[in-house]
Amino acid sequence: MSDSCGKADLAAQVVAYLNESLKKSRTPEAGAELKAIEGFEELCAYIQDIKETLLHFSNGDFDHAIKQPGATAGFIKALQSNIRHLAWQCYAVADGDLDQRVEFLGALSKAFNRMTEALVAKQEEILSHQAALTKKTEELQIEIKKKEDMAAALRASEEMYRQRSLRDPRTGLYNRGYFFESVTREIEKIKRQKKAHCCLVMMDIDFFKKFNDTYGHLCGDQVLKMVAVTITGALRKSDILARYGGEEFSLFLANADLDIGTLIAERIRTAVANRPSPAPGSHTPVTVSIGLCHVDSRRLSPSSSGDDLLTNALKLADEALYVAKDRGRNMVWTSSLSEV
Repeated sequence: MSDSCGKADLAAQVVAYLNESLKKSRTPEAGAELKAIEGFEELCAYIQDIKETLLHFSNGDFDHAIKQPGATAGFIKALQSNIRHLAWQCYAVADGDLDQRVEFLGALSKAFNRMTEALVAKQEEILSHQAALTKKTEELQIEIKKKEDMAAALRASEEMYRQRSLRDPRTGLYNRGYFFESVTREIEKIKRQKKAHCCLVMMDIDFFKKFNDTYGHLCGDQVLKMVAVTITGALRKSDILARYGGEEFSLFLANADLDIGTLIAERIRTAVANRPSPAPGSHTPVTVSIGLCHVDSRRLSPSSSGDDLLTNALKLADEALYVAKDRGRNMVWTSSLSEV
């Protein structure tokens, strides 16, 4: 009877120990009687290893190795392998591989596969939108290019008409309106400066009416063009040349005192006289008479406007031109504007 009681008491100790080992995080210390039971310590080690592995699982660590054999350890190892493979597949999805499918984790597999299917659908939707946006962008770029081309053509057209409005159609030189507008601005600048010089020049083709009457107006136009080209070739970049009207030309010489202005005027006169006449069969050279007015900023009245100064200077240059004509033509005559 006492032997049966002893076994029952030992069995109760085993049950109590295993119950506490499985239910509590801390493994209790086994007494000497329990340790004396054959296989008891191996069972405790088995339970402890599984508990430790499950603890790693609960903390997200699925790389902990289970050392124990047996079915329970095998189940845990299989679960560990499946979860590790699922983690690898999640990384693959994160890297863009949306073909991943899971078939070994029941409801978790369904959730994973539903997620990847939704991602594939969303990706296809994004790609569709992207293709539509790309097409729209290309259409917009084509439309923008058309508008830019139209704007460039319009600017070119406006510039062409602007140039036409500023140019004399026969000679291609600036017209009288542009000459007055631009030279007025230049004289205003000179008036504000000290020791600044410029020259206003009027030129007239000698006996131009004779060319028209003898050889016709087409020949007269050729004479005009030849003189315009010749004068242009004798000028500096800063000078402003215009057809003043008829056979007259006006010229603004920037930064030119009387000596420099006279030198340029003589260069023009000589260049024109040395050009062969465009009139057929004519040995009479085309010549120009030139009147020049020198403008010195030190001798200008501060109250005079640029427009008035230009008008007065051109008047003096025109008077000098008529002196040149009266004295035999094909010459340069000079004067100076003084408004002190």
